[in-house]
Amino acid sequence: MTKQADKRRFLRLNAFLEGTFETEDGVHGLIMLTNFSKEGMKASLNRVVENGRIVKLEIWLPGSIIPAFIKGKVVWITRSNKEWTYDFDAGINVLEINSEDKQRLMDYAYDHWRSQRGKE
Repeated sequence: MTKQADKRRFLRLNAFLEGTFETEDGVHGLIMLTNFSKEGMKASLNRVVENGRIVKLEIWLPGSIIPAFIKGKVVWITRSNKEWTYDFDAGINVLEINSEDKQRLMDYAYDHWRSQRGKE
């Protein structure tokens, strides 16, 4: 049996960041990012969102009073099999994020990665 190749083009950074989401048709909910990269992210949602829907995210970064704003498209969604998180896992393709918010996310992920290195 061969292991299926990972088709991701960019490194995924693990991080747990909470926030809110809203779809174009007014569905609101809570979101927890579990990892992200330059083009996409994996997240847990407390409400189901149809595949292909556009979502606006507000992600809260520790130590910041201003959330990061991201516009994305749900590219897959499944019921979560984890008990510690929200009911649905989703893949979200990033459509829009301003450069300042992108830099803040990357800075957070790098700082998180550095703090975890010493614990291994």
